[in-house]
Amino acid sequence: MKQIQSFCKCKSCGDKISANTNSRLVYCKCGKLGLELLENISYSYDNFPDHRAVFSELKKYRLYSITIIIENLKSDYYLRKKYTEKKVISIQSKYKELLFKFFFDEFGNSQGNKIYADFLHKYRNLIDPDEDIDEYIIKKELETRYRERILKQYKNIEKLMAPRVRIDRERYYNLPEPLNRLDWRNPYDNIFVWEKEGKKYCVRGGSGSSGQREKNSRFIYGFGLIDKIKPIPSYLFIYSDGNELKLVKKFNHLIVPAYDIGSNYNLKSEESQKILSDINLLEWSDFFKVKTIKIC
Repeated sequence: MKQIQSFCKCKSCGDKISANTNSRLVYCKCGKLGLELLENISYSYDNFPDHRAVFSELKKYRLYSITIIIENLKSDYYLRKKYTEKKVISIQSKYKELLFKFFFDEFGNSQGNKIYADFLHKYRNLIDPDEDIDEYIIKKELETRYRERILKQYKNIEKLMAPRVRIDRERYYNLPEPLNRLDWRNPYDNIFVWEKEGKKYCVRGGSGSSGQREKNSRFIYGFGLIDKIKPIPSYLFIYSDGNELKLVKKFNHLIVPAYDIGSNYNLKSEESQKILSDINLLEWSDFFKVKTIKIC
């Protein structure tokens, strides 16, 4: 277990938050500490085809990373307007759902994920920055393989292809725009930030989809290489079960969740281990209400 000494001081209430790795979770009194780290950031649409490109393109800039561990919303708050809003949410058609089912039934989860990682690598540079890479893979790979088999099994093609929705309540994510929208399948939110020509840009990673996992791995590896030649400050937040954003600790070097690294990203095990050898990794087991975090 590594010990890292550092602290942040809140400009509003004056509280200091230390980075002693074995301490219990402590927050500043006003809850505003660290909010400026998330302000005035734009999404980057630059092309970084792999982690080596991340390293070569971004090593000259000032960088920092943010990890937000997301607690489950308290069940009593789910129907309250203060914490959630009623939304019509689009979900996959039955047809697209079956395309993925046939794919993973054929290859299994492990091999299927490896093949899908190849698809992500193959098509990442062929699509527009705002185009959904999973939709592109569906058209280029899954439909060519399974479309006819699915259509033979279903008579009502119109219903099969029809977009579906569900009425749900979506939790508020109280971060500055444009970071205030989140895929709630993610138990954490990784934000990789750099400053270029006086402006801040970011890329976001997580575990909610194959595209998010690939991007998460690519930037962890890229930032990991940069961290070996110049330290990248990292900031750990918790988004609480009451929708409060709280800064927990600041670290002087790169620190990221231990989960999903390498998922949907092709990198030899030896190279992955070499990059990760000097990176601090976060682990926690109590996802509903985080009480302790282990840093390895």
